[in-house]
Amino acid sequence: MSPAAFARPAKSSARASAPMLGIRGKLRLWAVGGDLIAALVGYEVALVVFSWFHGSGVVFTTASLDWGLLVGLVAILGSFLYCGLYKLEAWVSRRLHLQMLFKGALIAVVITAAFAFAFKAPVVSESRLMVFTAFAVFFVLAALVRIGLLDRLYRRDVRARPGATVVVGQSPESSILVGRLKELRGYGRILPLEPQDRRRNGFDAEPALLAALAAVRPAPRQVFIDGPSVGHKATFDLIAVAHAAGADVYIAGRLVSSLDTTRTLLRLFNLPVMHVRRDPGATPAPRWAGVERVAKRVFDVVVAAGALALLAPAFALIAILIKRDSPGPVFFRQERVGLDGRAFVLLKFRTMTVGNDESVHRDYVRGLIENGAAACLDEHGAEVYKLVGDERVTGVGRFLRKWSIDELPQFWNVLRDDMSVVGPRPALDYEVAAYKPWHRRRLDIQPGVSGLWQVAGRSHVDFDEMVFQDVIYGYNQSLLTDVSICLRTVPAVLAGRGAV
Repeated sequence: MSPAAFARPAKSSARASAPMLGIRGKLRLWAVGGDLIAALVGYEVALVVFSWFHGSGVVFTTASLDWGLLVGLVAILGSFLYCGLYKLEAWVSRRLHLQMLFKGALIAVVITAAFAFAFKAPVVSESRLMVFTAFAVFFVLAALVRIGLLDRLYRRDVRARPGATVVVGQSPESSILVGRLKELRGYGRILPLEPQDRRRNGFDAEPALLAALAAVRPAPRQVFIDGPSVGHKATFDLIAVAHAAGADVYIAGRLVSSLDTTRTLLRLFNLPVMHVRRDPGATPAPRWAGVERVAKRVFDVVVAAGALALLAPAFALIAILIKRDSPGPVFFRQERVGLDGRAFVLLKFRTMTVGNDESVHRDYVRGLIENGAAACLDEHGAEVYKLVGDERVTGVGRFLRKWSIDELPQFWNVLRDDMSVVGPRPALDYEVAAYKPWHRRRLDIQPGVSGLWQVAGRSHVDFDEMVFQDVIYGYNQSLLTDVSICLRTVPAVLAGRGAV
């Protein structure tokens, strides 16, 4: 079958995104501006305290500007972004907002103090009092601006969208969610919608359920989908209807827990929840999509180039081990199916004997996709959804696979723009040929060296769950998400979790 056979059909149009500078855009923009102004005022107050303690005249920021202040500003923005303080959900609970604000300020002061005292910033390093006074004042001012002033914008947004909060699904988790939503600000009348058809994974959403969601008037403000009780394919159908209604969409369930990078939603709702940011296959793309693509590409190039440079000596040693272990080339090249069904040549370290028969693996993969019952057992007796005991694998190859070392040459594919650092694993042609229609949503996302699958179960996740996680990653992809997955990939690989 030719690679063109896997190409995606023309993508259907979806609703255009709302203007970026509506009430919510202004809230985020003014939150950033308010934080920066509070930091500058805190710095000036600290200078006054510093000069008073040292018996000198008042020193103004314009006359004492040094790079310690710039480090502090970057640390504040970075830590606040990490803590979720620029998410809309930060405003639904004042208590949690203050807790997040304190945590973000604490992280920022530690980072700033470490840099300032290690590299001796001209003004800051002269006094620890300078740093801690600046951040104490900053915390108080930022809290006043956010809770006292900007909170009014959030209340305006709530009034502007008076629709109900819809919870789709029925399970103990959805009951917890409903109870929690009633305690938080900004969630209107709770409207539960329960599926009647108990079949889940792989089945379409019930037409009656989709019609009920589309008929909610006024249009719902938020839609929460209980993924485990609804099913994978049905979840995607419901997301499309909810987005068409202009609602904020959230998915609850263990399979999305790794995508709540700031843990804000987990603390809010007391269970794993993910905010659906976009549809990766929708057209037209959101206005900010171009900026995010550029940021992702820059991140990919920097990480891939750095990894190849640092790992070059290790690559030489691995090449020697492969050549000594079995005859054949060092690298294995194989055609894979990538973004939008386009074919490319994947590069890996060779872990199998040359000239082996791939029919066993082809039959296994087809069985895994078509009936989901092809699980094997690992050395501990646990179910794994990967071929175990493959006689084609060499001795060195088993070691390389165990620690995912065989995947490292794919950073070259990242530089070539065939792959990204983070994304779904690139598919085989006979794998794609066995896909069910909803599985093909994976092809809307550029494949990656690492991904959600690697940090959330690896071989212990069945095929449908893996596809669900890949598509959900596409709904929630951001630079912060990619960085988080990269950081979690290293300990997951070193621990060998889910590897066979």
